[in-house]
Amino acid sequence: MLIFCGKQEKVEKIREDGVEVIVNHLEPYKIKGEPSTLNLEEEFTIDTEKDEIAELGVPDIRSFDIDSEGNIYFLLSRENFVFKFNKDGHFITSFGKRGQGPGEINWPTSLRINNHDEIEIIDRLGRKFLIFRDDGNLIKEIHIKSITIQVITPLANGNYLIARRFFDRQGKYLYQFPLSICSSEFDEIKELDRRRIPRSFKINRGEGLPYVFIWAISDKNIYVGNAERGYEICIYNLDGKLLRKIKKEYKQVEVTEEFKKKIQITFGQLPTIEKIYFPKYMPPFQYFFTNDEGRLFVVTYEKGNNPMEYICDIFNSEDVFIGRKSLKGFAPYFFPDLIERLSMAKAKKNRLYCLSEKESGYKELVVYKMKWE
Repeated sequence: MLIFCGKQEKVEKIREDGVEVIVNHLEPYKIKGEPSTLNLEEEFTIDTEKDEIAELGVPDIRSFDIDSEGNIYFLLSRENFVFKFNKDGHFITSFGKRGQGPGEINWPTSLRINNHDEIEIIDRLGRKFLIFRDDGNLIKEIHIKSITIQVITPLANGNYLIARRFFDRQGKYLYQFPLSICSSEFDEIKELDRRRIPRSFKINRGEGLPYVFIWAISDKNIYVGNAERGYEICIYNLDGKLLRKIKKEYKQVEVTEEFKKKIQITFGQLPTIEKIYFPKYMPPFQYFFTNDEGRLFVVTYEKGNNPMEYICDIFNSEDVFIGRKSLKGFAPYFFPDLIERLSMAKAKKNRLYCLSEKESGYKELVVYKMKWE
């Protein structure tokens, strides 16, 4: 449960194409006066395997978010899509009725809480963007022109960070995932990054590793990680200007035979895939998230202290690597999609919310008190 600080004190910085790069090594920097030891005290869990949760109609947790009061909102696949729990983990209400009428939801793909504690939901099939009050009453709904939109995340300046996914019919890529800053009317202002999946996946082979393309947002910045570039995280302001990059040395985690076997059992029977190809190493990270103080938490594939835990690299508000922590997560052969990867963990007001998979296969949300030393 401890984080060990290294002996380095002078932070290495370089410039690439006019952009500052913070160079982080295998061992954390030791920064004078910087709390670098994170202790976690478990407060409660919301366990989908427990009878009282199952009786509410919570068979699985698709994604979640937290408002300023600590209330927790889950996006599920039920008659009512949104379930609200209070800051102590007690069920309050559900809303977001299934349907095609005003205020109803057909196929939700994303849930986010904005700065006004309003619940924003994308209904991809219904092609609309809905905003609810915390009591479940509809504020407004906006027609979405494109069905390609997967995630709409509110920014503090009134714009949105929007992720799309579209099928490339003619090009060499099967799917493309552009990530852009857009106006309040969802018109693109600037594209930040794009993930491309080769068409070879569809034709005759599939790469047996997840495609990791992830981002996180603080009050001031947007962090974007595309694992095809290695352990590199680009940091933009809310207007899309590239401020600097984080680069870090990391221990490569080999793809195990157990992992290969699990993937082959899961995907080997697909008629479009003749062979599954496995690189030697896992991606450098699984996902990351930020907290209120501007720290960045990057969860790797390195095994943690206990089963179903993985090592998390912690960066301070200056993007300097200061420590590590073992956190609960998912089995390595669990392939989270974009929405699930964005909702694996969140930190707010000195609380850490970890969505993890139990050995039984059920999901649980574990809530911790965060204490720094």
